[in-house]
Amino acid sequence: MPETAILHINERKNVLNKRQKEFNQLSEKIEELDRLIPELESAYDQMIQRIPTDLDPLVREYQEFRAEIVHIMDRTYSADLFRKIYQDKLAYLITESAYDLIAHYGFDDLKPVFNKYSAVDIEVLLAAERAKSEKITDPAFLIESESTQEPVEYENFHDLPEEEQQRIKAEQREERLNKRILEAKQNAEQQKTTKSVRTVYMDLVKAFHPDLEKDEAEKLRRTDIMQQVTQAYQENNLLKLLKLQIALDRIDQDQLENLSKNQLNYYNKVLKQQVEELELVKEAIQKKISAVCGLPSQHANSLTTVIVKFNTNVNEMKAEIKNIRNVIKNWKVPSQLKAYLKTYQIPGQSFLDEEED
Repeated sequence: MPETAILHINERKNVLNKRQKEFNQLSEKIEELDRLIPELESAYDQMIQRIPTDLDPLVREYQEFRAEIVHIMDRTYSADLFRKIYQDKLAYLITESAYDLIAHYGFDDLKPVFNKYSAVDIEVLLAAERAKSEKITDPAFLIESESTQEPVEYENFHDLPEEEQQRIKAEQREERLNKRILEAKQNAEQQKTTKSVRTVYMDLVKAFHPDLEKDEAEKLRRTDIMQQVTQAYQENNLLKLLKLQIALDRIDQDQLENLSKNQLNYYNKVLKQQVEELELVKEAIQKKISAVCGLPSQHANSLTTVIVKFNTNVNEMKAEIKNIRNVIKNWKVPSQLKAYLKTYQIPGQSFLDEEED
């Protein structure tokens, strides 16, 4: 059965009231999210499918060039061509790059190179990093972290004056009573909104249940309708149930325009809940997209935007590879490498403007 258009309360003779306008706005928002979420899921799936073929080989190629640069710097250091200040910079760059390549990209062949320049063995550092990662994800660590908060000091209740004890007890009774009243109101509202959805559902069930239908073609049609109705009810999807009612001529625009104040209130509450749930789904897929391609999650609002960002990442990686090839070519010449080292500053150290030898 084809989908109907966006469900709207039409403005005819009378201007729409606040509740009717809200109904239309919520209906539009749900339709927008119902369209956007599958689009974003498709964008995410496309990226995941393309990563092994379009991006991973480029990343690996780039990291291999980085490893080659480590070897170039190692050979230059061993040749003892530069003064100590430049040798120190080389040693720092070698250990920084080698550690990253070993720890995150599996270049274990660089371990001897790293150990040549580091006071701490690479295996010790890797073990410490693993232990740190395991501790952060350990529930016991999280409990321990929470327990480090400043303890709150409580006075002994029975040491307080009788009048103060009675005041505290009265406040607690009032707080418990208010909590129960609030819970009762929320439960009553929830039952009313649930009843609103169930009322629409039962109207469709009574009209289209296939069990008593003898005509096979009509029975199949009703079975298909009931599958859609049941799915919408299980999802608490009031908008879809209302659209089915209109599509199947159970209600018309006149009835929709003349919904009672209370009925419209309950419908709007259900639709608000539906919007909130869909927003959470949208935000979750946006965060997954952001983690893959680096696009800020709030900007992941269309398949085109996401795929353009992914393609940009691929092209940027190709440009980085082209650039690092030039670096390798230049740094094979010691004077070129020295020119870079002259302007390079080790983080945390003051810059020394060295004169040429």
